[in-house]
Amino acid sequence: MCSGGTKPLVGIIVQARLGSTRLPNKILKELVASQTVLSYLLSRLSTCKYADKVIVATTASSTDDPLAKWLKDNGYMFYRGSEEDCIDRFYHACKHFNTDLIVRITSDCPFIVPKIVDDMICYYVENRFEIDYLSNRQYTNLPEGLDVEIFSNKMLEDAVNNAKQQKEREHINYFFLSREHKYKIHYYTHGFGEDYSRFKLSIDTQEDLDQARCFFTKYGLPLQFSFHELIAVLTRYEQGQ
Repeated sequence: MCSGGTKPLVGIIVQARLGSTRLPNKILKELVASQTVLSYLLSRLSTCKYADKVIVATTASSTDDPLAKWLKDNGYMFYRGSEEDCIDRFYHACKHFNTDLIVRITSDCPFIVPKIVDDMICYYVENRFEIDYLSNRQYTNLPEGLDVEIFSNKMLEDAVNNAKQQKEREHINYFFLSREHKYKIHYYTHGFGEDYSRFKLSIDTQEDLDQARCFFTKYGLPLQFSFHELIAVLTRYEQGQ
């Protein structure tokens, strides 16, 4: 269990939409074992021990009607909001589902490691008086695509009320990161002695998706893989073995 007193209500919010320009509908494309990129990600996140809810924040655009139907048919919690104003969408999703602490995940990152999510939640909770925003995205020794950001509902409320620039409304973290004088911003890294940030695991293109599939089919990555199992496969892939 996380120490540090009463644990806040933690909601993992997965930011998702179908309107990708480079690979449309990518999150509904099959990844492994008849699971799509999104369904595989959600199944992994469901094993996080310290998250109370997993919620998908998608848009009210008709483009995302098929996504909303899939989420409803499969019993997932979701919220539909503004397509361009992501701050507003996140804020109302959190308000609707009554969360205190937000774990932001993007839907094109199916290789998220639940233990890293749990470790970061615990780190935030245990140090919450010294941290406002915790991330492994901007300065990290983890592979790109294992991205986790954690911040409070209070912090998000500040952003929704005060973000004025378009890029602040479009990008969840821009408002926070451009105010380092105001917020206590911390970056999370692993302690395994090597920098793995050279690896890219997010799904942006067909090539990314093909590579992701081969990690399972050619390199035998287990469906419920650990961080060390993932790194072993990435190393073999890099070496062309």
